[in-house]
Amino acid sequence: MNLQEITFPIKADLAQVEAVLRAKMASTVPFVTDVSEYVMQNGGKRLRPVLTLFCAKLSGVQSHDAIPCAAAMEFFHTATLMHDDVIDNAEVRRGKPSTNARWGNQVAVLVGDYFYCRASDLLVGTGNMKVIECVTHAMRATTEGEILEITKSNDLTTSEEDYLKVIINKTAVLISAACEIGGLLGNISEEFTMALRRYGQNLGTAFQLADDVLDYTSELGEFGKVEGTDLKEGKLTLPLIVALRHAGQAEKQLIRNALIANRLDRGQLKEVLSMIEGFGGIEYTLNLAKTYIKHAQEALTPFKPSIEKEALLSLTEYVITRRN
Repeated sequence: MNLQEITFPIKADLAQVEAVLRAKMASTVPFVTDVSEYVMQNGGKRLRPVLTLFCAKLSGVQSHDAIPCAAAMEFFHTATLMHDDVIDNAEVRRGKPSTNARWGNQVAVLVGDYFYCRASDLLVGTGNMKVIECVTHAMRATTEGEILEITKSNDLTTSEEDYLKVIINKTAVLISAACEIGGLLGNISEEFTMALRRYGQNLGTAFQLADDVLDYTSELGEFGKVEGTDLKEGKLTLPLIVALRHAGQAEKQLIRNALIANRLDRGQLKEVLSMIEGFGGIEYTLNLAKTYIKHAQEALTPFKPSIEKEALLSLTEYVITRRN
């Protein structure tokens, strides 16, 4: 199933989320509104709002009560992407010029901050301190993950454990929070709320593992960014870490040169890609993603069969079969 088919049961709710996003983008400074609209209309899977809505419904929450939180999770996510693009000097986001490439770092950072504020407004409006605490913790962990990734940039000694710590904090924790707040809104027991948290964290980890594989295997038209972007930005993701485990000195030197080069030519990229494939980096990473997917599916065991549970299970398959 594709994402559109999976989310069909909440199609009307997602339309309401979009309406909230549009309304909250409006600013008394017209330029802020224009940039915000460019960013939010530049695609995106809306995965975090989807998870919040399904988990809330699974927890017995009426749709309208979950809409503000679902919109807030998208604002938080988008803000982190904008700041991430500034840190990485990224020029493309979802196949179009990134905000920083089009308007500069100052605008990208400040509009990202504006999104954080709008998300916070939405959460405060719920009056639910447990939800606010959950998301605040997630945003702190996301920031720590980003900083840890920076400290590991170009570091050939980065271990698989280091890498997993980065992606759990940088990606999985926010996805986990998107799921957990569905349970918090429904005021379900801790057993069920923690099950949603585990589902989200495992799903988010698998999502990022698959994302890192796509960086080396997808074309721009599919993935929305240039092949090998992580390598060009000095990021040691798991496919490359696996290759380094088996690489000889000459091969490690080639990878090091690729990581620190100001410009990476096509020949260098092809050599590194060949090493990653030859040493099983892609296969290893995908197999690990499937392990996390299995854990995500198992986390939903306490819940009885329902449309929402089936959709959440379908999302686990989508995460590792998608091409963008």
